[in-house]
Amino acid sequence: AWKESKNFYGNSDCFLFQVSPSVGVYRPRGRGTNYMYCNSVARSRGYDGLAHGIGFGGTDELPRLFIAETFDGCVASSADLTFEPGPLLPPAKEGGARKYFSICDLEVWGVGGDEAVASGLDARKAQRAILDANIQKARRVDKAQFLDDFKSGLIESKAFKHRTEARGRHDFEADDN
Repeated sequence: AWKESKNFYGNSDCFLFQVSPSVGVYRPRGRGTNYMYCNSVARSRGYDGLAHGIGFGGTDELPRLFIAETFDGCVASSADLTFEPGPLLPPAKEGGARKYFSICDLEVWGVGGDEAVASGLDARKAQRAILDANIQKARRVDKAQFLDDFKSGLIESKAFKHRTEARGRHDFEADDN
């Protein structure tokens, strides 16, 4: 199952394949464990310095097969430590291996039926509700606590300075309620 993470995950059930000009299946060879990777800008807010998109094999800086979140600069290499070596792209027209590719069409499949989709949408809705509640909680200010902090000097201000200056006067009457 896919999950957003800055780290690789998965197991030896993962594999890479090529379908044109010939079919090739590249299974894990037991030397690496960088099976799959899904790191979005939304997860990291772009500050992690890692590649943003989905990748397979290779390293987090340069996965063997990488589809960028923007679909620009997609990469397919012919070897890495995790999967068996072999081409993922057809050869270049002028001969030799290709490394970069563009996506013309993308087909996405989901497996699990209507119940899995409904469950996923419900989980997303619950996660968004938690996030919205936390944002609202952060925006809410306890006015009484804020005023107490203000009066006590915890929040530096000159707003109540007149009270301390007036306390020494003979005609001063305090009403601190």
